[in-house]
Amino acid sequence: MQLKFRDESGDHALVVRPESDAWLVTLDDATAAVTVTAAGDGAWLVTGPDGRRRRAWVVARRDERLVFCDGRVHRLRRPDPVHADAASTDGGEGPDLYARMPGRVVRLLVAPGVEVAVGQPLVIMESMKMETELTAACGGVVDRVAVAEGQIVAQGDLLVAISPPSNE
Repeated sequence: MQLKFRDESGDHALVVRPESDAWLVTLDDATAAVTVTAAGDGAWLVTGPDGRRRRAWVVARRDERLVFCDGRVHRLRRPDPVHADAASTDGGEGPDLYARMPGRVVRLLVAPGVEVAVGQPLVIMESMKMETELTAACGGVVDRVAVAEGQIVAQGDLLVAISPPSNE
C-alpha cells in the first residue's frame, strides 16, 4: 500500500508491504521492518527495529487515514492511481505507473534504465481472471521497477517509476 502525506517538513511517501511475519515500512528512502499487533482497546501496538513499542490508533476517512501516535495526529492520504500526473508525483518527475486495481503482476516488459515512449506497454497485470496491459502515460527513462513477476499488488501500489529523459 502506498500513501502520501504532508507535515511541517513537506511531502512524504510511505509504502507498507508484508514481509514474512513483519511489515516493511519505507518512509521516503528509509526502510524498516516493524511488527504490528492489535491491542484490546482498538489501538495497534507497533514495534520498530529498535524494539521500541508504540501505541497507535488509525481512523479511515474517505481517502485519508488519521493516525494518532506519540501525542500527534498524522494525516495520510492515498495517491490517486488512475489520475496520477506530474503534479502529484515525487519530485515533479513524470508520472509513475501505479496499479489501478488489486491483482498479480504477470509480466514485466521493461527494466531500469530503459527509455520508454508514451503508450509503450510496461507491465501486464491479471485481475479478476483478466489480463491488462499497462502502458506509459509519458515518455522517459525507467528509474526503477518496484515489483516482481508473480507479485500480488494492491490498488495504488507503485509498479514502475519513470523519470523524464535527460536533454543533453
